[in-house]
Amino acid sequence: MRLVYYGTPEHAVPPLRRLVADGRTPLLVVTRRDKPKGRGLALQPSPVRAAAEALGIPVVTPDRASAAEEVERVRALSPDLLVVVAYGQILSPALLAVPRLGALNVHFSLLPRHRGAAPVQAALLAGDAETGVSTMWMTEGLDEGPVFLERATPVAPEENAEALGVRLAAMGAELLAESLALIGRGVATRREQDHDRATYAPKLKSADALLSFTDAAELLARRVRAYTPEPGAWLDLESGRLVVLEASAGDAAGALANPAAPRGLDPLPAPAGTVRAIDRARGLGVACGRGTLWLKRVRPAGRKEMSGADYANGARLTTGSLLPLRAESA
Repeated sequence: MRLVYYGTPEHAVPPLRRLVADGRTPLLVVTRRDKPKGRGLALQPSPVRAAAEALGIPVVTPDRASAAEEVERVRALSPDLLVVVAYGQILSPALLAVPRLGALNVHFSLLPRHRGAAPVQAALLAGDAETGVSTMWMTEGLDEGPVFLERATPVAPEENAEALGVRLAAMGAELLAESLALIGRGVATRREQDHDRATYAPKLKSADALLSFTDAAELLARRVRAYTPEPGAWLDLESGRLVVLEASAGDAAGALANPAAPRGLDPLPAPAGTVRAIDRARGLGVACGRGTLWLKRVRPAGRKEMSGADYANGARLTTGSLLPLRAESA
């Protein structure tokens, strides 16, 4: 089977490697252009480009995969199938019409739930108990095509987007291999999606990941998991951005003591952003609109990762003090 592969991030690497391992090496890999990264902003290839070059597969990095000259480049290869895994652009009808069998997308959700660019993060933000991987026949609409195969998996309670993405990428590699084996035997089922049940997962921006303690602790903990590692959940402090790498939600345990209250009653309510406790194991406990958010691992601006307790001690925070948020984000 003659394949052309479209993919960009790390999660698109395992399916590519599985193709090669199964003797289905693509004729061409199409990926996004190199991007500046790091303090020096040196250009870095996409993970898929680096993997493809290491495997000896020809790679191109067009600005627009659907540009007329790129469509002709692919047409000249006479592919049977396009395989698309988190490429990062919508492919035009002209390009989708080139391969003999069509285009198959590996999507990291159970469609029609979480169509779009950030399905892994969307599942965590929504608090989904399970998610999964779908192989889908591509159409002009965004992730609207018929589903070929799908496989579900539970979401672990403390799993973040990085860990969940790694698992889904491995599942995607397996599901792609199974799909291509079936197609090779002439089996190519198409289950239409229920478009009325569709939800969408737009591309995330750094501004989306700003945390506000006026929200419930459970919601904030989900956001930290969803935004780790990218774009990174953060707090806007007077001293600069504090990236929250790991956090958990709790009740009011460790809150300010109320000596006037009978034993067993809740402690005094604290304004959102109040330091409720500093604990070596759990981290820095901060009052929220509902409950307590425990900041277990953080990274202050210009510094290395550290525990929430170490940050609190270094910042001279004490129980009952307010976290030094900027006025506009308090």
